[in-house]
Amino acid sequence: MFLKRSKSKNKLLGIWYMLLCMFFFSLNDVIIKYILKFHSNIDFLGQVIFLRGVISTLIIGLYLYLKKQLSSEILFSKKLHLRGSLESLAAIFFFFALVFLPLGELYSLLNLAPVLITASGALFLKEKVGLFRWFAVFLGFLGVLIVVNPQELKFGYAFILPLISAIFIALRDTVTKKKLKSFNGLQIVFITSLSVTIWFGFGMIYKIQAVHFETMVLIFLSAIFVSIGYFFSVATIQVSEISVTSPFRYTIIIWGLIFGYATFNEIPSSNMIIGSIIIVFSGLFILHREKLKGLIK
Repeated sequence: MFLKRSKSKNKLLGIWYMLLCMFFFSLNDVIIKYILKFHSNIDFLGQVIFLRGVISTLIIGLYLYLKKQLSSEILFSKKLHLRGSLESLAAIFFFFALVFLPLGELYSLLNLAPVLITASGALFLKEKVGLFRWFAVFLGFLGVLIVVNPQELKFGYAFILPLISAIFIALRDTVTKKKLKSFNGLQIVFITSLSVTIWFGFGMIYKIQAVHFETMVLIFLSAIFVSIGYFFSVATIQVSEISVTSPFRYTIIIWGLIFGYATFNEIPSSNMIIGSIIIVFSGLFILHREKLKGLIK
């Protein structure tokens, strides 16, 4: 898919792809949040994600078909659909959180996922986790407490939603790591997108609403942006090492702060900024420890 380059250029290219991936994912989230705020109706959420999913699934599916990488084995793989179901559950809690929380705070709490993946590996996969990595896990939870600020709970108990989403993301990545090594990135993304579309399709059955032309245009743009985000997420893995690009996932917090302020006048609190820094540091520390142990390259 991509031209071969020198090792140093591959790393730089991978970083750029990750930055673009986070940028387009955050653009998608801004559009969805704007649509839901404009309609002031959370019941519309299922329909929006369903329509977006139909478009993005068709785009990715057409690409795989043209590349002759789409088969019945992929369409009916139980392992792929298990991952898709976990992604769907993560998406449900994420989008509900998107309605109630500022983007910066949402992304900060969601980025607890790398910490939870470490804990999940230790508790459910019997992976050996040393004292330093457990320290990073507890540090991540401390960052969450600072972001949430339990004494105020400005946004009520909505902070639980991205944390639950992060748990399902951790489970999703655990399944991906252990069971899906025989599939390429876009095949996994295709079934994931298809599963999310089906799940949200069931969610909209009981109440279907008319979609205005302007809203449909925004949904189409959202589908394009999320598809581009998926593309760059796969491209990142293909051209560079995970340990090089993973730290740049945290730039989505920066995009969240920028777009949140520019679009919804969301001003981050000092608690959110300090807590975000701690969460990012704990995730980077875990990546550093895994690199030292040779678990990632």
